[in-house]
Amino acid sequence: MSPRFAALLLAGCLAMAAATDKTVASASGENDDVALTVTLHLDPADIKQMVDSDLGGHFVLAEVKVAPKYGKEVAVVWDDFVLLDTDHNDRSKPFAANQIVGPAVIIQRGPDDDSTRKKAKSRPRLSGPFGLGGGQTADTASTDPSRVKVREEDGQKDSPLEKALAARMVPQGTTAQPAEGLLFFALEKPRMKDLQLTYGGKENRIALRFR
Repeated sequence: MSPRFAALLLAGCLAMAAATDKTVASASGENDDVALTVTLHLDPADIKQMVDSDLGGHFVLAEVKVAPKYGKEVAVVWDDFVLLDTDHNDRSKPFAANQIVGPAVIIQRGPDDDSTRKKAKSRPRLSGPFGLGGGQTADTASTDPSRVKVREEDGQKDSPLEKALAARMVPQGTTAQPAEGLLFFALEKPRMKDLQLTYGGKENRIALRFR
């Protein structure tokens, strides 16, 4: 093997590794009503720089901009966003600040098919300060905030971090102006190339891939 070919091969391998290990990526898309731009952050150290906490290392941070088109009024609702880890069949809707920072939580996975269940069994169970205010356990095969049960006695309600996160989240409501802010998704150590974010209903859904 010539030195030049070896150098080119090494450069190619390094480029592929860099793409696989990417921790920040952006994607954009649109439908008839809105233009959507999202930047995902996976590295807990980067997240800590942005919000003064690494959130226990269990959350993906998304910078989101929803821009209504043609002066239309649109309803911005957190539940319209879903982040998928296509490699492990994991998914998460956005978590509210009091679900991230407040009391201890138990996340219960909903019913799914056998193939998803088999993959879920191979994933590690989370433990420790997932709620950043108390212990918890979680199975992340389908992480939906609507399935979160909260034990109030274990919590740290209305903490400065909770208030700071809440102030920076995407505002919900009807608007004709661009809505910008952060959303937080509970996925355990995903790879950027495996992530897909969907927004909206079946008729006008936007799907973004991050590569």
